[in-house]
Amino acid sequence: MVEYFGVQLGGLAFTLQGWVQSYGSRYVRPPIITGDVVFNKPMTVREYVVAQDLTTKPVKGMLTGPVTILNWSFPRKDISRAAQAAQLGLALRKEVDALQTAGCRIIQVDEPALREGLPLKKDCWQGYLGWAVDAFK
Repeated sequence: MVEYFGVQLGGLAFTLQGWVQSYGSRYVRPPIITGDVVFNKPMTVREYVVAQDLTTKPVKGMLTGPVTILNWSFPRKDISRAAQAAQLGLALRKEVDALQTAGCRIIQVDEPALREGLPLKKDCWQGYLGWAVDAFK
């Protein structure tokens, strides 16, 4: 999920052999956020168009959300996680726009890692959820 979008966004890098155990026997190559995250070109529009051409029913576009990409990456240390989430959110917003321009009427943005980033102390949740939800918008 994260790697698919990460390799297509600017500002993210991947190692060739940097596999990390995710759970069980599942391994992933997390992106390394190396610079400002930018949208380069549509990432899922081609797949959407091909799928939509094969049916008369609506096809749903699906994206991985900015907080999940951030939480499953190695973030930069020179700017805040909130700023990085905002950059990811803006880049993904351009993908949403591209899908809408292609005719996609249903778009799902998954955020399975939203809760993974919650601070341990509940009184700190508000700050995290504030920027996390803003990035998702």
